[in-house]
Amino acid sequence: MKTAAARWLALPAVLYLAVLFLGPTSVVLAYSLLRRDIYGGVHPEFSTEAWRMATDSITLGILARTVLLSAGVTAANLLLAYPCAAALARMPRERRALWVLILTFPMMTSLLLRTYGWLNLLPLAWRGTLPGVGLVLTCNYLPFMVLPLLKAYERADRTLVLAALDLGATPWQAFWRVTFPITLPGAISGAALVFIPVSGEYLIPHFIGDGKVSVAGTLVMEWFDHRHWPYAAACAAWLAAVVLVPIGVSLVWKSRELAAK
Repeated sequence: MKTAAARWLALPAVLYLAVLFLGPTSVVLAYSLLRRDIYGGVHPEFSTEAWRMATDSITLGILARTVLLSAGVTAANLLLAYPCAAALARMPRERRALWVLILTFPMMTSLLLRTYGWLNLLPLAWRGTLPGVGLVLTCNYLPFMVLPLLKAYERADRTLVLAALDLGATPWQAFWRVTFPITLPGAISGAALVFIPVSGEYLIPHFIGDGKVSVAGTLVMEWFDHRHWPYAAACAAWLAAVVLVPIGVSLVWKSRELAAK
């Protein structure tokens, strides 16, 4: 009975995704298989020219750079978020709430304003470089990793770590064998929340990269501006495929977790 009720409750979310994700994605795929018009539009004629361009070495290199940048930002956020979430979890509730507010307060402002702020903070030598873009992305998306980890820490039984230490485990062994497995669902959720938006990020690579750092988001916008809609649509389809990978991993993990229960 509860399973049937849960399915009905999930129906609005499924319909939402079907209409606002699968629908536009289907339109993008359709455009990628059309022929470009010389005036910047498309001909209703089947063509694989856009996909030949989207599978060349330059495009695949930009996609590989996007994946590596997103994975690097996710890994950096994970390394920074674990000690931050652990410290927050040990604080009294009122003090913890204050620090969470301080941590998330920048998210209340526009991403464009925060990006312009970073233009004044970053040294000139860091602008137009991949490490500079990665640094700004890491700082901007850190709250998305900290909050799921903090929730996982709050739900964890702290006495398990103390028991491991009493039994002779080192702090590192206690973390790796006790804390990490318990907080792994929070880490996976945080990784998905960071990796997915970073993969399609446009503003930060555009402004911080100063036109010198090309990633999937800037590539799509550039070719839409050049009115090569089929090629831009093919690149957007590549980007959607990159985003679907962590979503699929998260779904598989959640299904195994539910099956184990």
